[in-house]
Amino acid sequence: MNAHSKIGQLVSLPQFVVAALCMFVSLSINAQVKFYATAPKSAAANQNFQLNYTIENGQGSNLKVPNLNDFQVLGGPNTSTSMQWVNGNVTQSVTYSYILRAKKEGTFKIGRASVNIGGANLESNELTIEITKAVAQQQQAQRQRNPFGFDPFEDPFGDMEEEPQVSQTDLQKQLKDEVFVKLSVNKNAVYKGEMLTATYKLYFRQNLSGFNISKAPAFDGFWSQEIELDPKRKPGVETVNGKQYNVVEILKYNLYPQRAGNLQVSPAEVSTVARVSVRRQSRSVFDDFFGGGSVAQVPLELNTNAAAVSVKELPEAGKPDNFSGAVGKYDFSASLSSKEAKTDEPITYSLKISGSGNLKFADAPVLQLPESFEVYDPKVKENISNSSAGMSGSKQYDYLIIPRQPGDYKLEAYSFSYFDPASGKYSSIQSGEFSIKVTGEPSKSTSDSFTVRANKADVVALGSDIRYIKTSTPDFNGNHSFFGSAPFAVAYASPFLIFIALIAVKKRNDTLLNDVVGSKRRKALSLAKKRLSAAEVHLKKGDKNNFYDEVSRALWGYLSHKLNIDTAELTKQNVEEKLLNKQVQSTTIATLKNVLSICEIALYTPAGEGSEMKSNYESAMNLIADLEDEIKNAA
Repeated sequence: MNAHSKIGQLVSLPQFVVAALCMFVSLSINAQVKFYATAPKSAAANQNFQLNYTIENGQGSNLKVPNLNDFQVLGGPNTSTSMQWVNGNVTQSVTYSYILRAKKEGTFKIGRASVNIGGANLESNELTIEITKAVAQQQQAQRQRNPFGFDPFEDPFGDMEEEPQVSQTDLQKQLKDEVFVKLSVNKNAVYKGEMLTATYKLYFRQNLSGFNISKAPAFDGFWSQEIELDPKRKPGVETVNGKQYNVVEILKYNLYPQRAGNLQVSPAEVSTVARVSVRRQSRSVFDDFFGGGSVAQVPLELNTNAAAVSVKELPEAGKPDNFSGAVGKYDFSASLSSKEAKTDEPITYSLKISGSGNLKFADAPVLQLPESFEVYDPKVKENISNSSAGMSGSKQYDYLIIPRQPGDYKLEAYSFSYFDPASGKYSSIQSGEFSIKVTGEPSKSTSDSFTVRANKADVVALGSDIRYIKTSTPDFNGNHSFFGSAPFAVAYASPFLIFIALIAVKKRNDTLLNDVVGSKRRKALSLAKKRLSAAEVHLKKGDKNNFYDEVSRALWGYLSHKLNIDTAELTKQNVEEKLLNKQVQSTTIATLKNVLSICEIALYTPAGEGSEMKSNYESAMNLIADLEDEIKNAA
C-alpha cells in the first residue's frame, strides 16, 4: 500500500470516528440524566394515590405538569431529595410528589410533564391509570397487604407453624449503633458576634436509601447562615468508639451569637431508610440453596444531640465611641470620584468595608460634610459570600454629594472600628482626607429658593392691607331683569335635579349594600395590592419576618374576599374546594399551597434571604394575577 492510499484512509477515518463519538456522548448524557413519571397502574375510586416526577442526576427548574382535571389534587407538590450510597456508588434524585384522587371511574391518561435541566427541556413519559369501583376500607387494606388475594407461597398442608419474623422495632433497635446523626461545633466559647460553625453529620455502617430533614434546627439567640453543600459529595470515613463509619455532612451553618450567656445550638431530626440483610429460619431446601435471606427496608427517625456554647460579652475596656458591632478582621477605605467640580455637579464619595466576619452588621460611619454640600442617602453595594471559612467580602456605601457654593473644601477623614476576637482587642482604621475645589457661580436653585420665600412673604404682607384696583368702568345701569334669565332657570330647576340625583345615589348605595359578595370581590384585588406594596418595602429593607407576614396576609386576605370565605373557616382545604369549583387549574392551586407553605416556614426558620425573598415576592404577584384571570374566566 503506497503512502497516498494510507493518507486517504487516515483522512476519511475521523469522519466515522467523530460520528461514533457523538452518538456515544449523546447516549451517555441521556443515561446520566433522567426525568420520568411514576404512578400505580390502578386505584379504587375512593383511594388516594401518588403521582411522582423524578429527576435523576440533575437539577431541574420550571417544572410543568400536565392537565389533571380528571383528578382532585389533595396535596403537592412535595419535594424530596434522595442520595443513595450502595457499595461506594453515589446516586442522587429529586422527586416531586402529588397526592391525587380520581373524580370518577374509568381509564385515564396523564400526559407528559416537562422540566428545564441545564438549559434543555426534558419531557417525561405518559401514564395510564385505571380507576376501579370504590372498595370498602377493610378490603382496601387487605388488598394493600396481599395484592394476590391469596398467599402463593402458603404451606399447602397447613400443618406447619408460621416462622417468626424479625419485627421492624427489633431491627430499629439493632441499628441504633449502626446509623446515627451527630451535631458538632468548632468552638464552645466565643465572643458576642464571633462566628462558629455547626455541622450535622450522618454516620452509617449499613447501605442507606438517602435521607430527609424531618425537622430543621432552630437557632435561638443566633443569626444563622446555611452553607451550601455539594450535592455530589461522597461519604468519608471516621472512627467512633473503635468502629469505622461512613460519614457525610447533611447540614452546615455559620452561626453568629447575638447575646451573651450560655446558648444552645438546637438538634435536628433526620429520617432515612436502611437496607438490611435479614436471614430467616429455613423452611425449605430451596431457601438453604439460595441463601435463605432477604433485604428489609427499615425506616429510621434519628435525632441529633444539642451543643452548648458559652458566649462572652464584648469588653468595655478600649471600646471606641464609633464602634457599631463589627466583629472579625476588616479593612476600611474611602474614595472620591473627582477632586474638582463645578457647582451643581454631582460627586460620588464612597466608603468601603471589606474583610471577614459579621459583615451584615457592619455599618459605615455617618458623613459630616460642609453645609454647602447636598448629600443623598447612600447606595449600598454588597459582595458577600458564605462558605465553610465564614462570611467574607465587602460592603460599599456610595454617597451622591452636590456642591452648591464655589470654594476650596476639605473632607475630613473617617474612622471605622471593629473587634478582633483573635486578639481580643478593638482596632480602628482611618480613611484619608480629601480636598475638593468647586468652581462656578453659586447654585441658582439655592438663590431662587431664598427669593421665592421672600416674595411669598411680601405678597402676604401686601395682601392684608391693599386690594388690587379695578381698571374697568362699572355698569350702574339697573334695567337687567333676573326673572326669565338663565340664572333664574337654573335656580328654578335645581331643587328637582338635586332630588332626582339623591334618589339615584340612594338606590346605588342600597344595591351595593345588598351585594356583599360582589363588594368583597371588588375589594379583594386592591387590598392584596396594598399588602404586596407593604411587603415590597420590607423586601428592600431585608426585613424577613414582616415581609413574609405581609405576603401571607395578602394571599389569605385575597382568598377570603374573592371566594367569600369567613375568616373562621379560612383553611387550605376550604380554599382548594372553592378554587376547584371555579375550575382553577390544579397547577395554580399547587403553586398557591407552595407559596403559603413557604411563608409559614419562613416565619419560624432562618430561611429566606436575599434573592429567595425576591423570588417569593414575584411568585406571589404572578399567583394573584393568575387567580384573578382564571376565576374571572370561570365566572
